[in-house]
Amino acid sequence: MATKPTQYIAPRPVSIDGCMSDWNETYLPNTIRSQMDDQYVKVRRRTTGLILTIDTTVTLKASQYDDFIDWFQYRQAGGTYPTRIKRPQDGKEIVVRITAPPTISWIDKNAFRVAMKWEQMPAWKGL
Repeated sequence: MATKPTQYIAPRPVSIDGCMSDWNETYLPNTIRSQMDDQYVKVRRRTTGLILTIDTTVTLKASQYDDFIDWFQYRQAGGTYPTRIKRPQDGKEIVVRITAPPTISWIDKNAFRVAMKWEQMPAWKGL
């Protein structure tokens, strides 16, 4: 019997709880549209799995800056490894991978805001 390979999931620093302030999710298009010679448009599924993309923001304390950079740059290896964040609707942790470097905006000397883009692959559901 084949076993599922173990997926490394980058641990989140204790100081960051994984809750996000803003959360916008979109499923990537999962169909292929082809226009046939008779002008009929044929639509078919590309795959049966759905890839979820998520745009989030979170405001953190200035004291959490080094932990956040460590989480992104070293633990996640800049987006190579998935990690866990919490869904806003139920607080459930899900496995996602960051897809682009985060955008950091300093609010003042005590806090900064981070915008991040994530993806959840079909195989990660339920991990």
